[in-house]
Formats: sequence, structure tokens, C-alpha cells
Amino acid sequence: MTTLYEWPPTRSQRAKWILEELQIDYQSHPVNLPEGEQDGAEYRGLQPLGLVPALEADGYAMFESVAIVLQLIDENPGQNLAPQIGTSERALYYQWCVFAGTEMDPPIMMYFNNSMRPLEHMHPPGTPHDPTQAALGKRQFTDRAEILSSVLGDRDYLVGGQFSGADILIGHSCFMATFTGLITDYPVLQNYYQKLQKRPAFQRAYDGYM
Repeated sequence: MTTLYEWPPTRSQRAKWILEELQIDYQSHPVNLPEGEQDGAEYRGLQPLGLVPALEADGYAMFESVAIVLQLIDENPGQNLAPQIGTSERALYYQWCVFAGTEMDPPIMMYFNNSMRPLEHMHPPGTPHDPTQAALGKRQFTDRAEILSSVLGDRDYLVGGQFSGADILIGHSCFMATFTGLITDYPVLQNYYQKLQKRPAFQRAYDGYM
């Protein structure tokens, strides 16, 4: 049995989304972050940073939301959620998958952590927000949102005119940008995200947070 260790709304929903898209039978194991469950020795043995998500599958365990999405897609090639290996479309697929985790997520979280995160959840608890860091996160998000907007244009999806894992990964970044209000000035991204929200698998993964 595949087990997803999750706590929404976090990047664990990326992993949940791909599990739902692939219709993989899995068990959800909530990791209660506010109660500190992530710091227990058992969970740290699975995810040494004490973050979510983590995944246990037959024969392996892993963490990192981008890696989980890529691995599960590779295990299910018949679902056609990635372009063929060795093609130019596959190169762009890799590019946008990595872009989600390395370029989109950090400024969104920088903004969130320094403007919206409850102070009791800061590290250490009670650490004040830093308006300078919030402004930096917003500026960095602007650069990346403009790049994505210019690429998407009137496209429904990022790569080859077909929904792929890249859309799951960037789609979650759009979810967080919507949650924080950063997406407001980018109608192309808003339209793209609205299309993704119509997918039944998205609706199951993000139930209660749409």
C-alpha cells in the first residue's frame, strides 16, 4: 500500500494531486504540524527535515514534492503525463517542473512567512514578520509570474498542448499564489489556474481549499 504523509495546505497536495490523477490506491497519513508530530523520531526517520510530504511505496520511501510527482509519473508511463524521453518537449517539461520548486515556491513562501504566517508558527515562535523580506518575495514572484504569463499566453497547458506533471507542479505554485493574493495582477495565470481547478483529481486533492 502506498502511504502519503501530508498536512494541507502545503506542498503535500502536489503529491496528493498526482496520486489522484493516476488513480493510485493510497492511504493518507496526516502529519499534525501544529502539534509537532513532524518532530517525532519515527517521522524524522522518514523525512529528516520534518517537512511534508513524504511517500512510502512498495520498495522505497522518499520525500520532496517535485521528486514524488516525477517518480509516480515515471512509474505509470501509460497515463501520458510526461512527454517522451529525449524529445524537445521533455526538455521543457523538466525545465518547468524544476522551475516550480526552485523559482516559484521560494518567493511565494518568503512573502507568506513575512506577511501572513501566524507568529506562533514562526521559527522560533513569536519571531516578527520582516516587511523587507516580504517585499523582496513579492518582487521576485513578479519576475517569475511575468515569465510564466508570457509563455502560457492562450495555452491551456505548459508543454506540448497537453496536461502534464509540469502543470501539477506549477499549478500548486499558482494555488499558493492565490492563497497569498500574489496572483491577483496576473490574469493569464489566473485563467490557467482556473482551468486546472476543473480537473476532478485537483478537486479531490484540494477539497476544502479551493
